[in-house]
Amino acid sequence: MKIERLTENNVDLYLEYLKKAMSLEPNLMVAEYIDEIGIRNRVRDDFYMNTTSLLAIVDNSVVGRIEYHFYGCMQDGYRMAYVDWIYVLPEFRHQGIARQLFEEFEKDCIKNRINQFYLIRATNSNADKFYCSFEGVSFSEAPLLRKDL
Repeated sequence: MKIERLTENNVDLYLEYLKKAMSLEPNLMVAEYIDEIGIRNRVRDDFYMNTTSLLAIVDNSVVGRIEYHFYGCMQDGYRMAYVDWIYVLPEFRHQGIARQLFEEFEKDCIKNRINQFYLIRATNSNADKFYCSFEGVSFSEAPLLRKDL
């Protein structure tokens, strides 16, 4: 397995992965359809340069990904990361792929002097088991405020 950042060069592999994930587990996907043109445009759009998608690739196919963003507070200089998404195709689960994606993410955090990372946990048994395997993390049931604009 190799891990690559999502770029224009591998976006076709990424789109095939998304199609497969949507067909296998549509209830876990947050979008109702795959906006191929939008994704191709976002890979080139400067606005998304703070977004990183790491792809786990096996035999020239994407089998998993993690997506995250870095941000910071101007007042105190605190540097944070937010994990937006992690997903591994069902037939590749329990092989350490999600763990390797997280390890690469954490290496990027260390390289960028990130103080802390956050994610909103999925609420399924596979995700819970995975997150509970982490050392040194704390779980919170804190309320979340969200407004669609």
